[in-house]
Amino acid sequence: MKYEFHANGKIKSEIHYRFGKETGVTTYYHPYYPVKIMEIEMKNGKRNGKLTKRYFNGKPELTAFYKNDLLEGVETYYFQNGSKNLETHYTQGIKNGPVTSWYSNGGIRESGTFAEGLFDGKWESFDDRGMLSGEGSFVKGTGKRTIYDEMGNLQLETNFVNNQKEGLEIHFYSNGEIEKTYLFKEDRIIEINGVPIENQ
Repeated sequence: MKYEFHANGKIKSEIHYRFGKETGVTTYYHPYYPVKIMEIEMKNGKRNGKLTKRYFNGKPELTAFYKNDLLEGVETYYFQNGSKNLETHYTQGIKNGPVTSWYSNGGIRESGTFAEGLFDGKWESFDDRGMLSGEGSFVKGTGKRTIYDEMGNLQLETNFVNNQKEGLEIHFYSNGEIEKTYLFKEDRIIEINGVPIENQ
């Protein structure tokens, strides 16, 4: 076992070894508060098992699960009040499955699904009143996202291919008229209002 210490003399970390490689629960401590700010299960020098990070008040900031150093299963971030902030599913280190984010009051901010790292299926976002503020429909990274203003008027339409903006993005005034257009190629703007970037 190896110990490390903060400059104030308090223990900083506690690391277990087996045959020269980290094995067991590695623990990191806050320099001023009696809190284990991070614990991670290790095996043969790789993350294998649960990782937990904590705020200074001891409440969880992050929980995640690893297999052979890759995220596997559910990764969850929390607000300091203990409620969930973001929850994402992983398979062999790649986002795969449902993802949900929340406001600190518990209301859903956004929900959707990944398929092997790509946007897939129905996505929805909500404002802090619980009103729909955006939606999208995707098939493995390709699809369209629509954003609405606080009154529910169409504000933005964006096309995606392989999770990147591709094609025309249209911005609207609240009366439905077009305000501005951007043409994207592989997530990069190449035209604004029909005029190539190099001619702007």
